[in-house]
Amino acid sequence: MNMTALTNQVMSSIEIAELTGKRHDNVMADIRRMLAEIQSPEKSGDYQDGRGRTQPCLLLDKEETICLVSGYSAALRIRIIRRWQELEQQAHQPAMMIPQTLPEALRLAAELAEQNMELERKVALDAPAVAFAKQIASVEKGITLSAFAKTVGLGPTKLFSMLRDRKILMSCRGERWNLPMQEFVDRGYFATRESTFDSNGEKRISFTPLITGKGQQWLVERFIREGVLRGVAA
Repeated sequence: MNMTALTNQVMSSIEIAELTGKRHDNVMADIRRMLAEIQSPEKSGDYQDGRGRTQPCLLLDKEETICLVSGYSAALRIRIIRRWQELEQQAHQPAMMIPQTLPEALRLAAELAEQNMELERKVALDAPAVAFAKQIASVEKGITLSAFAKTVGLGPTKLFSMLRDRKILMSCRGERWNLPMQEFVDRGYFATRESTFDSNGEKRISFTPLITGKGQQWLVERFIREGVLRGVAA
């Protein structure tokens, strides 16, 4: 099931739980209370847990999601808002073919790397010289895991769960949740984007995991070897 279909975009309760660090059952309870108050019907969905079992979840549109998190802290609200911005940006991107063979996967990784290079060239042409160094540094760090998940047809929630199960991303709750293990950062597969925001007059820091071009190729090849993506030897 595609939680982020281009038509009728929704966010699942499991994704909200992962973004906010809250227990999924508590998020489900919050959603049901809110829907009852605003007299809106439940939209049911499902997802696969870490053991591959199908579990129930609830789906919210953007208006319902913003209503839900209005009672959460500013630090949690900003995570949800940024995720919705990602979903809306993805809705305007053309769909990509899911790689079925190892050669196709390698071509996909090469195309992603080429897109990064093209973006670098555009920055070089359009950006003022003073700002160029900073902008090119952010390009080289890679793309978000949510964007990468869409290119390989796994979905962000499933990809994050798989990477935590494989000890590639951290599974500890809190600020380090879903950040890459240092081992894979050192290999050049992942990076972390740091940003600041104000919370009740206090400066706070948030972190976003990024996957590099090198990491995209490595992960696609690994998933094909493991049978997550179908493939044949070249």
